[in-house]
Amino acid sequence: MANQEAAEQRALEQEKLREEIKQLRAAGRTKWITPAALATLLPLLAGFGLWVAGEIKQYNQAYIALADRDRLQAQKERLQDQKDSLNLEVQTLLQLKAHYAAEAERLRRDTAAKQATIDHTYLRGVYTRAETLYSLNHIDGWGPAIEINQLRQQLAKQPLADELSVTLNDLLERYEFALQVVDTSRDILKEFDQTSALMPASEWTKELRPMPGGSFSPGRNIMVASYEKTPRYYDVDEGRFLTEEETASFKR
Repeated sequence: MANQEAAEQRALEQEKLREEIKQLRAAGRTKWITPAALATLLPLLAGFGLWVAGEIKQYNQAYIALADRDRLQAQKERLQDQKDSLNLEVQTLLQLKAHYAAEAERLRRDTAAKQATIDHTYLRGVYTRAETLYSLNHIDGWGPAIEINQLRQQLAKQPLADELSVTLNDLLERYEFALQVVDTSRDILKEFDQTSALMPASEWTKELRPMPGGSFSPGRNIMVASYEKTPRYYDVDEGRFLTEEETASFKR
């Protein structure tokens, strides 16, 4: 019985001791929270606040920088796409330029060849016209010294023998017919002049004048152009200007 009471007594003493220790701990936990302690802690709290604010600012700046980087990257990708598109367009334009340049050169060559054909044909026509007129003028010159009507009147006054009269009348009729052909041919040449004037020949062809066949060289049809008193000779059949060596023997 005595042992049981002693044990209970010790248990109560221990419980009391634990309660006293608990109260002492609570008192020690709040004892340091004084105005002086708080004043001491304020700089630390302010520094901690500034650190937290700096960290938040740096985080915001980093976030903005990342956003700007993404935006700049997107702009860079768009610019690269535009650059690639422009490069493609430039390549296409360069190809078109080369194509049209080749077409222009081909058209230039075709036009030059056609113009050369026109010029050559025009000069051949002018030369042929001059040769024809030259021949017609010779027919006029080969006639009798007096007019045919006067000759007929003289023959009427002084009759010839029948055979000579028939022959002479036949000759006069042929000559009259030749004169009619000459007049008709001259009219045709006038029409030819009007037609040839419509041909789009180059200006340099208008400066050439035809010379009678063989007048410069046997068997050669020549036209002449003078530039500052230096004649140039054009071969109608060959369609070209002669060289100085070829014209060295020509009379100046």
